[in-house]
Amino acid sequence: MKVSIVINCDTRSQKDEQSGLFNGVVNLDFLTDGVRNKQLFFGDYEFETIVFIDEHNPIDERSLAYLRSICDTVVVRKHTHEEKFNDNNYVSALSLARGEYVAHFDQDVAAFARDKGAIEYLIGLLENYDYVSYPSNWSPYPVHDDSYDYFWCSTRFFICKRQTLDFTEIKMCLADSDYLYSKYPASVRNPWTEHILGLHAKYNGKGVYYPPIQTDKFTIFTWERYSTGTLQRMNDMTYEQIYEWHNTHPIFYPNNCNA
Repeated sequence: MKVSIVINCDTRSQKDEQSGLFNGVVNLDFLTDGVRNKQLFFGDYEFETIVFIDEHNPIDERSLAYLRSICDTVVVRKHTHEEKFNDNNYVSALSLARGEYVAHFDQDVAAFARDKGAIEYLIGLLENYDYVSYPSNWSPYPVHDDSYDYFWCSTRFFICKRQTLDFTEIKMCLADSDYLYSKYPASVRNPWTEHILGLHAKYNGKGVYYPPIQTDKFTIFTWERYSTGTLQRMNDMTYEQIYEWHNTHPIFYPNNCNA
């Protein structure tokens, strides 16, 4: 198995506009056309697809049947309010991967590639970095914030070698912040999965990299606003059509592609 595509989804009530941290867009399309979008991104690469659903509202049977028809693994876990439930979901989903490489997406992320060369480019970067995340207008930084002395690994999108994921260490760091920051000092303390991965890469590995925007080759972005049916239409477009649209509507992170 070459690549494990791991997608974390949820069934919160629909909300078609982003409203800040932890309040991204939610749409039922992300469970169907959104999963298909990420499979199309990897094209004819050998891959498996793992979808982990945090079930707030009951998932409809039609969507579930569709997911089962196109995915290798579908996990539906009833939502709980336990501490760090989201981080535990991330780790549970990632631990199911069997591929040599693991590509993780949050559900509100879309990805398009011109051809296989984009995937080979991202995988090639893993010779020099532990984690490669999405291109953005802040690349090679996660954001413009000088208070951080490390780069975190955004769960919106990252790709890594499976062997990079030290699940024993990740779980210990999630369970005990004192352990985390005594072993991995940080200028800003956010004891979440993406920050734990970034700190582990800083102190034990080769770090995290955010490549430059290269919309002539590929694009990965999250939604600022979303209209039902948009992904279905975009999935049917050629990359040339998407790139032509980029010329007048540059895609940055986050963005609105509903025109």
